[in-house]
Amino acid sequence: MIGNAMETRTGPDIDLSIVIVSYNTCDLLLDCLAALYHGPHDYSFEVIVCDNASSDGSENAVRQSFPQTIVIQTGENIGFGSAMNIGSSKASGKYLLVLNPDTIVHPKSLRRLLDLLESSPREMVISCRLKSPEGTYQLSCARFPTPLRIFLLFTRLNKFMPAGQMQLYYSRPDLSQPSTLEEDQRIRQVETVLGAFFILPLDTFVNAGGFDERFFMHYEEIDLFKRLYNMGHFTYFLPTESVIHYGGQSTKSDYEKMRLEQQRSLLLYIHKWHGIHAARLIRIFLISLALVRFVAAKTILRGEKGDRQSHQFENSSRVILSGLIHFHLNARSLQR
Repeated sequence: MIGNAMETRTGPDIDLSIVIVSYNTCDLLLDCLAALYHGPHDYSFEVIVCDNASSDGSENAVRQSFPQTIVIQTGENIGFGSAMNIGSSKASGKYLLVLNPDTIVHPKSLRRLLDLLESSPREMVISCRLKSPEGTYQLSCARFPTPLRIFLLFTRLNKFMPAGQMQLYYSRPDLSQPSTLEEDQRIRQVETVLGAFFILPLDTFVNAGGFDERFFMHYEEIDLFKRLYNMGHFTYFLPTESVIHYGGQSTKSDYEKMRLEQQRSLLLYIHKWHGIHAARLIRIFLISLALVRFVAAKTILRGEKGDRQSHQFENSSRVILSGLIHFHLNARSLQR
């Protein structure tokens, strides 16, 4: 909650506070809560759902099916980071689990991760593998974005680069298939993990100022990890545990708008950590890339299927290009 004072805590009352931000994911949210409450637990926990004015009955459904859940209604879609800050300000646990509603978490996995946090000599963030319901492992951790890494990734030149610091994604252990090498089964330090699931001491989250609310959606967790890293609190990844993650469920109803928001957040992040000139260069690069895709959609695709794809590609590129052109970087509002 950069620029705002978070509530002062007097001490943890329970082991774990689980905070979920929901937006029109009612069925998935109910499944997520059912998994969290299922079975015996040898740790105390609370679940806080912060609903961003869902129109699918999420709030009432949670109150009726899981009355033990703390439900907070924001009244409008204020974004992920802002809602998570509100939810975490009501938390009373020693540890905070930031969780997406489109996940299924096994209590035993939570227990193992909490044990690691308890046994660690330093405060840290911890996460694990994310996988689809079909069992396919998702990219779950990455390095901090830099202008060079973004350029190489978006142009796909990264495919010709050796694994190393120029790559945004690690070569292991976040590939689509898990490694059987013993070295890849150990907990390891990474720079970032996907914001769908991670745990850290609640006091650490509060002391870092929570999420920067200038990020409406996307990159807010990466910004948090960057600030924590600078404070000496590192992020760790445990590949032996996994969480089911459906992915993108709250954004698919307004995909184009979320793509624009993703581009905007990227520029915000680059500006914040690499300066205004780097952000302007990345902005020009993204506009150029959108123009290339726009032209390609008109000249390469042919036939009935091609026309349909071309129409979708053209609309997507037009919206992204329009959003980037009208996005103005404000140096004063983006200061660290």
